[in-house]
Amino acid sequence: EIMYDIQNGGRAYKMALMGTHFTGKTRLAVAVESELRKRGIETKSIKEVSTDAKERGLPINEGTTKEAQLWILHTQIAEELRYARRRPNGPNYQALVCDRGVDNYCYLEHNVGRDEDALQMILNHARNFPYDRLYLLPITESGIRGGAGTRSVNPGFQKDMDNKIRSFLAEQSFDYIELPITQDKNPRDEWVRLVVNQTIQDLRLPNHLLM
Repeated sequence: EIMYDIQNGGRAYKMALMGTHFTGKTRLAVAVESELRKRGIETKSIKEVSTDAKERGLPINEGTTKEAQLWILHTQIAEELRYARRRPNGPNYQALVCDRGVDNYCYLEHNVGRDEDALQMILNHARNFPYDRLYLLPITESGIRGGAGTRSVNPGFQKDMDNKIRSFLAEQSFDYIELPITQDKNPRDEWVRLVVNQTIQDLRLPNHLLM
């Protein structure tokens, strides 16, 4: 049985929100973090690294490079490891919400080709420091929005990456929960409820904490 009590030597419960860009991962991560905190679960949202990469002058999207994607992968892994276990001087978190997971590798492979070293790095990380839940966000009717100008607004590239991520998850036999497309243009509230409730159940917390 996995011990998630980080205060007593366990590890943090870790989930990853995956999917192509402009599917609402960042907003979902923030909302899930907030709802879990309201329920007394110390939670940390680990933001997507591509924004930092672009701010540092590294190319992303269709024009990315191997070097840029390797920096993104290494930084993502480092951030996850930073909060996974108890730290003497804190803060210590019971749950981590990762804005991206193993799907980050797909941007490297799609744009610059398969890289066996990078692939094994991400697979070994997932094996040695596993995600307790992987969630896949679909493309919704809300479509592409301008955002902060970090990600490409090319709908073809968005769809290509959606297909690439799905193929990669199937090829590597990752188990994941695909969040449903609802009748609402913005299904985020339903996604928040599903993720929060699944987390509470996984942590074996009382049912009165469910949304």
